[in-house]
Amino acid sequence: MLTINKDEMKCIALFESLTGVVVKDCLISEGSMAFVVKEGQMGRAIGKGGESINRVRKAFAGKGVFVFESAKEERAFVENLFRPAKIKDLNFREKDNARVAVVSVDSADRGIVIGREGERIKMARLLLLRHFNIDLKLLSR
Repeated sequence: MLTINKDEMKCIALFESLTGVVVKDCLISEGSMAFVVKEGQMGRAIGKGGESINRVRKAFAGKGVFVFESAKEERAFVENLFRPAKIKDLNFREKDNARVAVVSVDSADRGIVIGREGERIKMARLLLLRHFNIDLKLLSR
């Protein structure tokens, strides 16, 4: 069960009103915010020519905005966290009584996956922990 605070609820309400999509989760950090939208609604969240996401970015000026599509299965969720980068290899391992997703991406996609100042990878890690209780390890080759 996810716990969403008042600030996150306000952000979800604004995002939904600007895009018309259902938001399943929201994380807010100092420099960015991440929204997890309902499966199948990523295209609508972005909008034609980026229209919807540009409205959202304008409304949350000063913060980086990341949008990820939800998934019922952990493998699909990890893949969604890394789009548009292509995952070369994805394995789930047990380490110290915890599950870890080991993700390998091409070195050319490393910047996309990590994001400015590491914000995208931080959000991806937090969301994977929050939704599936799985940690994240990134490898690039």
